[in-house]
Amino acid sequence: MVYSLSDLVWVFLLALGVWYFWHGMAAKELVRRAAHKHCAELGVQLLDDTVVLKRTRLRRDRAGLLRLQRTYEFEFTSTGEHRYSGSVVLHGQRIAQMQLAPHHMA
Repeated sequence: MVYSLSDLVWVFLLALGVWYFWHGMAAKELVRRAAHKHCAELGVQLLDDTVVLKRTRLRRDRAGLLRLQRTYEFEFTSTGEHRYSGSVVLHGQRIAQMQLAPHHMA
């Protein structure tokens, strides 16, 4: 069987899409667990037990290698009355930054 160059390009793009989706699901789970743990340590509750991908881009890491940098957002509550937002930046497989909005403590 002979494949044309366009067939190979489509197969490559399909494989790249599957890899991006699979890697993205693993990254989202890593961030969700980290956000849940961080919220528990601070005595606040992660709402909906989920994080949402807001931004993806390529950035260089400390070693100068290009890696995907994903920014996720989530909501939490400290008193049960108000929702506050938080964010997590994942650079490659490393949590680079985690921020919670100013909030009232119970």
